[in-house]
Amino acid sequence: MKVKILRFKIEPHFFTKKLISFFILEGSKNLEIIEITPNYVIFQCELFIRETKEIIDRFKKNFPTLGLVSEKELSMEEWKRLRLSKLEVGKFKFKPIFEKQENEERFIYLDTLFGAFGIDNHPTTIICLEFIDRIEKNYETAVDFGAGNGILSLALSMINIKKIIAIDIFFNYCLEIRQNCKINKISNIFILNGNSMKIVKEVDLLVSNVPLSAFKDKNNSILQSKFKECILSGVKIENKDEFLEIIKTNQIEIKEFAEKEGWLGIKGVKTLS
Repeated sequence: MKVKILRFKIEPHFFTKKLISFFILEGSKNLEIIEITPNYVIFQCELFIRETKEIIDRFKKNFPTLGLVSEKELSMEEWKRLRLSKLEVGKFKFKPIFEKQENEERFIYLDTLFGAFGIDNHPTTIICLEFIDRIEKNYETAVDFGAGNGILSLALSMINIKKIIAIDIFFNYCLEIRQNCKINKISNIFILNGNSMKIVKEVDLLVSNVPLSAFKDKNNSILQSKFKECILSGVKIENKDEFLEIIKTNQIEIKEFAEKEGWLGIKGVKTLS
């Protein structure tokens, strides 16, 4: 499989949530703004598909003023070396699988098949890992909702939680979690492809690193589900007040609060199940 790195140019008033959502739903990863001027926005995304012509045509059909600035193709190995890097947070040591050495100290190895979230040392991932690293209780069960590549599920497994359920809406991401469980010889992570907590009856710990929109969406029942404690992140600082109101509405008492590079996270306790 090849990875296409695409750069597009569009007028600022057309660079909207609708455009971003459309790109994500079409399979775009790592969407980032490269340049902003009063006259245009240049942004970049990555596609993990064999044929990109059809998807680019769909982009242009839905956004007629969209222009393709550049297109670069990388092999998966080239992309992995560009994106994957070591990460150490507390007791957790993550390392790309292609850097594995014989007889080295214990690492959690990560591979990537589809560029699932969790591979690029994002501040929200680090916030969640720091909270997990400080866990002292012995939890029986945990859910990782919006699991991405499973990095948080892998960390939960390392602190001896007996049963972990990793849930992600993207089937490809679930395959990536399975791959990372396999290479780390982990068997207590159960993977569900979906976008709802309704299938989970009750757990000790909920971990969810997802955008604010997911916490607002009552259909997925993230915060309405039955859990005792939670670790939540994925929200930008500018949305702090709205996020805290959602937390309060769902009877969650904040025990710890964290901020990192413009993002926030909390560790809380459900006061009413």
